Amino acid sequence: MPDLATDSRSSVLSRLEWRLRTIFSEDPILCEFLDEPYFWSGQGIRGKLCLQVGKIYGLEEDAQLNIAAATEFLHNASLLHDDIIDEDTERRGHPTIWKKYGKEKALLLGDLMIAKSFYLVTQIKTDHETLTRLTQEVSYAVSSAVRGAVRELDFDLQQESQVFHSYHQVCADKTGALFALPVRCIGILAKLSDNELAHLTTIFTNLAVAYQMKDDQADFLGSKIGRSQSSDILNARPNLFHLLLSSGLSESDTSQFVFDQHHSLVSEALSLSSTLPADLKTMLQDLLLPFVGLNSKLSTLAKLSVTG
Repeated sequence: MPDLATDSRSSVLSRLEWRLRTIFSEDPILCEFLDEPYFWSGQGIRGKLCLQVGKIYGLEEDAQLNIAAATEFLHNASLLHDDIIDEDTERRGHPTIWKKYGKEKALLLGDLMIAKSFYLVTQIKTDHETLTRLTQEVSYAVSSAVRGAVRELDFDLQQESQVFHSYHQVCADKTGALFALPVRCIGILAKLSDNELAHLTTIFTNLAVAYQMKDDQADFLGSKIGRSQSSDILNARPNLFHLLLSSGLSESDTSQFVFDQHHSLVSEALSLSSTLPADLKTMLQDLLLPFVGLNSKLSTLAKLSVTG
């Protein structure tokens, strides 16, 4: 017997891609990039979690799709701008947009995608007060991501005792804000209490930081999917593994510290999810925990093993 729930989710995901492609095809600038694999070869995890959380809270499908599409546009805009800043030449196994089309066009394309995300949110059918809150959420998320990116550029490698605190602050601002944005929008539309909204925000911010730690590990090990070489150290980007090793920790202590902090973030997220609908915790365990999980493969000198 077919899994009707899975079929339903696949159908909605197909409609999300159709909506994104429609927006691309109808815009005189974006249409040039309709078949650019850079935009269609990601995992789409933000769109997936948005649609699943939206379903858990009973949102209308159109609202779910608009939030998911807005989130995808913002995420891709952040990638475009990151690639320019870092001068990375490949992502997701494909040439970066700036490398293929020039920095000027990539920068403007990212700006256009940010504008599209605001437009999509304004098309959600709700009352004026809620629509204002949703628009503010997008503005706050973009501002936070920019603040995190600036902090990343100005990261002080000399503050040894503050390495993880500073790192967490950068990740929460840059990665966490965009990761938490769709669930905050869903929570606002679902009329959740301030306490419930705060729990959702902490859950998804924690998991975003956990994912960034996973991403840093992949770069440190030289196993990042879609890239032929490590880029963090070349670009002086604050990779947690490099930061801790530079602060004087041994490789084994660095590995242990990272896994302990990662475990703490995930545990807090799961604990808070117990105060929310049961389906949410199931979704976290099925969809997000595998996405943010650390790799237990061997590093150059020490084995990285999961603790807790």
